[in-house]
Amino acid sequence: MNFLINCSNIKKGGGIQVANSICRELNHFSQHRFIVVLSTALRGIEESIKNYSNITIEIYDIKNNISTLLLGRDSFLDQIVKDHHIQAVLTLFGPSRWRPQVTHLCGFARAHLILKNSPYFNNISFKEKIKLSIWTFFFKRSSNIFYTENPYISKLLPQVLGKDITVYTVTNYYHQIFDAPKNWKMKELPYHKGCTLLCVTSNYPHKNLPIMDKICDILEQSHKDFHFQFVLTLEANQCLWVQEKNRKHFIFIGKVDISECPHLYQQADIMFMPTLLECFTATYPEAMRMDVPIVTTDLEFARGLCGDAACYYSAVDANAAAEAIFRVATEKEYAQKLIENGKKQLLNFDNYKQRAEKLIGILEDIAE
Repeated sequence: MNFLINCSNIKKGGGIQVANSICRELNHFSQHRFIVVLSTALRGIEESIKNYSNITIEIYDIKNNISTLLLGRDSFLDQIVKDHHIQAVLTLFGPSRWRPQVTHLCGFARAHLILKNSPYFNNISFKEKIKLSIWTFFFKRSSNIFYTENPYISKLLPQVLGKDITVYTVTNYYHQIFDAPKNWKMKELPYHKGCTLLCVTSNYPHKNLPIMDKICDILEQSHKDFHFQFVLTLEANQCLWVQEKNRKHFIFIGKVDISECPHLYQQADIMFMPTLLECFTATYPEAMRMDVPIVTTDLEFARGLCGDAACYYSAVDANAAAEAIFRVATEKEYAQKLIENGKKQLLNFDNYKQRAEKLIGILEDIAE
């Protein structure tokens, strides 16, 4: 069969990691022909897959023009479907803004449309509410067949997009680079004698990153002899919420390549993730794979993904977060138990091979 893998709308965030991982598996499906459309943000993947005999690569960023936004048409993508006799399209993550004229499987990872009870929405602007309505419209128009990375999200999705949709669950996982130590790139952090908290993240409001500055104040007051630092995959100018007096507690390393992540986890004592909204975040299984205990928010999506493998705190309570961090950092037996539970929790996810097999299997079924 001929399938189109549409990544033309992926620009940043976890979608880059997922696209990289899935595309690397396509050579295992030699019975099919794949046209892979990569956005310019994904050009780095091209070198890894360009020699696969069963794929053709196109570099293209989907346009926000009248035809696409109002009619769901894109002349470049429509022409690919026609020229290559495409039988089904997989858009890794929507909204695609484009509705193919063939069967379309669309990935859903916009937790903002589902998890309305999150404290994130306590301070949401009117502009953001309009944006969410537009996203919902684009999803409804793009397809009636979806997959999510979380069974909890799959259960709730018909309430947002309509009862007549079909929803599959194919979970996320860590990238295969984590199982290939010979390909790891070393990114050394400055020497630090205390607790290193790693936060691999993009700069999204729902990540609730400013809570870290408040945590610094609390830890300094309540545990004066506790030495700690936060390591963020952001630039300092993206984190203007850090008070000058707390800068000593932060290391800003900027955007990192996925091949640099395993060594960063090796240098971390805790993976800290203060997020208020997720369908899935690969940082959870990454930390589990690298034997790093997790401290994260006590929200239903986080508990569903981490189970007994994380220390949870009340989502917007900086005092609770500080005490959770201190507990994991100082109670070694407890931290080790979290690590052991993480190994077990990984078994609940589709690994990168299983994920690709499931997605291609769905494409086969819906194309027929």
